[in-house]
Amino acid sequence: MSRIRRERRRRGRARRRVRVRIGASDPTLTGLSGMAAVTEVCEQLGVVELLDAAVGPIKARARGHSAGELLVGLAAAQLAGEKFLVGLDRHRGDTAGQLLTPVPGLCSTTAAGLARRLDAGQWRAVETGLGAVTTRMLTLLPTDRAQALRRSVTIDMDTTDLEVYGRKKQRVAYNYQGQRVGRPHVASWAEAGTTLAAELGLGHRRSPPGADAGYFAADLAAAAHFAGIDFAIGANASHHCGACSPASPSKTGPRRAACPVRRSPSRTTVPPGGPRTPDC
Repeated sequence: MSRIRRERRRRGRARRRVRVRIGASDPTLTGLSGMAAVTEVCEQLGVVELLDAAVGPIKARARGHSAGELLVGLAAAQLAGEKFLVGLDRHRGDTAGQLLTPVPGLCSTTAAGLARRLDAGQWRAVETGLGAVTTRMLTLLPTDRAQALRRSVTIDMDTTDLEVYGRKKQRVAYNYQGQRVGRPHVASWAEAGTTLAAELGLGHRRSPPGADAGYFAADLAAAAHFAGIDFAIGANASHHCGACSPASPSKTGPRRAACPVRRSPSRTTVPPGGPRTPDC
């Protein structure tokens, strides 16, 4: 028994003698090894080239980073967990990670300068470039999978609040929670999980015509109807929608009513013979 105690004491002293050394991180190691897969996908789809073709040149001389590289570099930094523009500098400081990222060497000051060079038309052209990337993706998929995606296309429109900091931020405002936010409005292809278009709105404004409860307006419904598109718009139950609901709210409690459209503050043009807009 005494021999066992001595052995335990000896092992305890040996464990206490272990020293932990703290120093600079090993530049040959990175925690972002998965970025290699992102780079491979970007190369196979030609994301940078297709974005550059849609946006066009943003500098007189073809040197440095292009518009496509700017957008892909920002997206790669976000995938790496960065939330602010300065995160590009942290991402750039990862020596081993820069060998795997799709756009190495992009810093925050360069990104800010390049972003200011894009005009409104070029920002809208980014959506055209994303459409070209999606088309390239469909050509690379197996035939059965591509046909299944094309058979039925659902465009999901939704919005979210993106909190930012700083009094000089553009197109941001305080929301109902007292946060300074921008409000991105995103239209995505639900079956493919791909973003098709997006627009940044002010944080305190209601959503423009779309498909969630916050987008409840007649403009979208009329446009979808006359284009031959099936649509569904969520609406919060209220006494104004009582005539449109088959069940009484007093019996079922608060719920979402299936009210097709409502009058919008803006004027909606309805062609002769078209559907009437109910007063709800």
